[in-house]
Amino acid sequence: MLPLRNLVRVSAVLAVVIACTTVDAQRRSAPAHAPKLKPKIGSVAGFVSATQLAAMLTGPGVTITNARFTGDNFAAGTFSGALVDLGIDTGVVLSTGHVEDVQGTNSSEAWSTDFDLPGDADLDLLVAPEQTHDAAILEFDVTPATDTLGMRFVFASEEYNEFVGSEFNDVVAIFVNGVNCANVGGHPVSVNTVNASSNGALFIDNHDAKHKLELDGYTLPLDCVAAVTPGVPNHVKIAVADTSDGIYDTAVFIAAGGVRSPMSGAPTTSILAKAIEYYHAAFDHYFITAIPGEIVKLDNGTFAGWTRTGKAFNVFVTGTPDTAEVCRFFSTSFAPKSSHFYTPFAPECATVKQNPNWSFEAAVFNMALPYADGSCPGGTVPLYRIYNDGMGAAPNHRYTTDFDVFGNMVNLGWKPEGVGVGIIACVPT
Repeated sequence: MLPLRNLVRVSAVLAVVIACTTVDAQRRSAPAHAPKLKPKIGSVAGFVSATQLAAMLTGPGVTITNARFTGDNFAAGTFSGALVDLGIDTGVVLSTGHVEDVQGTNSSEAWSTDFDLPGDADLDLLVAPEQTHDAAILEFDVTPATDTLGMRFVFASEEYNEFVGSEFNDVVAIFVNGVNCANVGGHPVSVNTVNASSNGALFIDNHDAKHKLELDGYTLPLDCVAAVTPGVPNHVKIAVADTSDGIYDTAVFIAAGGVRSPMSGAPTTSILAKAIEYYHAAFDHYFITAIPGEIVKLDNGTFAGWTRTGKAFNVFVTGTPDTAEVCRFFSTSFAPKSSHFYTPFAPECATVKQNPNWSFEAAVFNMALPYADGSCPGGTVPLYRIYNDGMGAAPNHRYTTDFDVFGNMVNLGWKPEGVGVGIIACVPT
């Protein structure tokens, strides 16, 4: 009989084949494997200090100060001799496991170290509703000579290829002044966004051990480009983490001397944010938000009574071309209950602004509008809006991309609103 972890792997492969990616995170257990015998990626050296790691990254036009590392000391180090396989010869490596274990040739589909350490709140927002684990984070301040800053990196993971499309969406981010510039096509770089099926031209499959790297797949060298303020410190945070559990190693390789200013190319900004759903049991109300500060307060209890439902969906950031601004309104007219209302339709927004029961807050994010027949543009999926019809003496709407959730709410007496069966907008996949 196959070990449990291998059975999960086989199940995941079958899930991909039948386009069903439900995997039970609680059933995965760390695999056993023999120690490394023949390092092949040149050499990998372990952690010495955050200052030395940051110094290795310092390139032309920048000064780096105030470096610090968060994570297990075995999860950070340096590498060399990797030009042929990675496209980056020398640099810094951060891993969710032991950095020495990234050395090939690939001898296992399940190389893994679980440090049982926390993830990172900023990364959690990128993979919501899942949470991250075993984060390795290098931070420092950069004083650049010009108004652009960048660095080159490679993302690699053992989650390839079996868990692509699942909740085990290991992720990397490079935050510059709080904004992630490790994006491809507006999506954060992760197992689910760069793989053989998605952005495949940027992906290298290593399950057959053709390359001198332990991890089963990795990206071509990618560039992070950020707009910065020259002549003053700008904060950089490089973070990589496991998602949904702490096993199956993932790593990021950052080129030596690669933090430079100026950096060629347009800023690699994200066009996506994540709207997270919450539920208030006493109110029997649902609420969504993509505002990081609100998410923190909802999670830590500052806004009492709200808990995550485990549902979330992508939205476009404000200003995204060919999308509509979403107006958000707030009402206290139904105290002690309160309610929020969202609409991507300009006429509906204008009408609600005239209603004294509702206070306009802001245009908080963007969505694409559905076509007249209820279909959505490519790269988007329908978002359903359901109204509680004033049940409980206060209005409330629920917004979901899950058609089963939509059907369940309708069965409870909630009313569909929008085009066709209740499609209010189209949101990015």
